[in-house]
Amino acid sequence: MSRELPGTSNMPPPPRRLQPSDSVASEYARSAGDDDRSGAFRRALGSGRTRETIRALVEADGQLPIAELQVQAGLPFLQFTSVLAELTEEGLLKVDGPPGHETVSLYDKA
Repeated sequence: MSRELPGTSNMPPPPRRLQPSDSVASEYARSAGDDDRSGAFRRALGSGRTRETIRALVEADGQLPIAELQVQAGLPFLQFTSVLAELTEEGLLKVDGPPGHETVSLYDKA
């Protein structure tokens, strides 16, 4: 009797993220607006994975050099870069500046 075990051969593909060019995504962005961002912010503060990074930025008035943020978040490099990518994709922060001198800022709609 053959039994299928979980693995890459029988796993469904991950869901595709909506892109800004998708008409559904555009409608959602217009209707959700800041509600989506505030929900993402609440999720980030509620997650043990991202909480310390957000807290460090809030305590620093929304902006820190990237190296200092990593120290304050207390995360190893690979986990920190993953958290930054996740929070940037959620629209909660942005990273600006030349390589080696980047600054991380909380999103400001102004």
